[in-house]
Amino acid sequence: MKKYLKTKGVVIGGITFLLVLIALLSLLGVGRTSFVQNTVAAITRPVETGIRNFVGTLEQMYNHMHNYDTLEAEHRELLARVAAYERRAREAEEIREENERLRTLLGLSQGIYNERLVDAAVLSWDASNWTSAFTIDRGEDYGIAVGDAVMTERRELVGVVRQVGRNWARVETIIDPSVRVGGQMGTGVSGIAEGNFALMGDWTLRLSLLPTGEVPLLNDVITTSGYGGVIPKGLVIGRVERVGMEGTGVSYYAIIQPAAELNRLVQVFVVQNVEIDS
Repeated sequence: MKKYLKTKGVVIGGITFLLVLIALLSLLGVGRTSFVQNTVAAITRPVETGIRNFVGTLEQMYNHMHNYDTLEAEHRELLARVAAYERRAREAEEIREENERLRTLLGLSQGIYNERLVDAAVLSWDASNWTSAFTIDRGEDYGIAVGDAVMTERRELVGVVRQVGRNWARVETIIDPSVRVGGQMGTGVSGIAEGNFALMGDWTLRLSLLPTGEVPLLNDVITTSGYGGVIPKGLVIGRVERVGMEGTGVSYYAIIQPAAELNRLVQVFVVQNVEIDS
């Protein structure tokens, strides 16, 4: 029994000693970080740093996307402004061209001919390797007849009427091989201006049958001679682009670039009742 009490007393004494020791250590550790706290902090600090960096990255991405949307909206607004400016510029150019055309039209009646001009719109084109022609929206109802000359408001010869309906007419252009008109050089020398199959692709025509020894001049303006009384005299056919020798070796010919922009025609004028003033 004594042995048991002795043994039990030793155990109780040891436990008491440990409790006192723990209490002392606790008192000594007041105001300091515990081992457990240090361990937990060591484990969680990298996680906290990673989360903080991730959040920062998200904020940067958000700011970038917000700035991108703002820039994109500004870009769209600038494009709209540019489109508006371009539209206004086109409208201004169209008005300028229309005013120029009207001023030119006012001078048409001041020529040396008593002419009746019928304005017409180009409806469609019939252009191929074999022909160069277009259809206009005027015909017999307006007094248009086969053989009438067709020109621009600047008195540039466009072609000749070949077919006529009640409210339409077919015009073959000056580069069509079937069209032949009297052409006159600046020197007064005349020849025949005619279309050519080999030249249609280049939108040019040929001035041939010139008198022997007459040499066309580059850039010389070729006008209609008026011979025959159908095509008015003085309409501009075009300019001499290049010169060549005929097969006979004694006369020349000229390749002419038409004055009228045939591939851009929108409105033309049919010339009627050509009479030279006395």
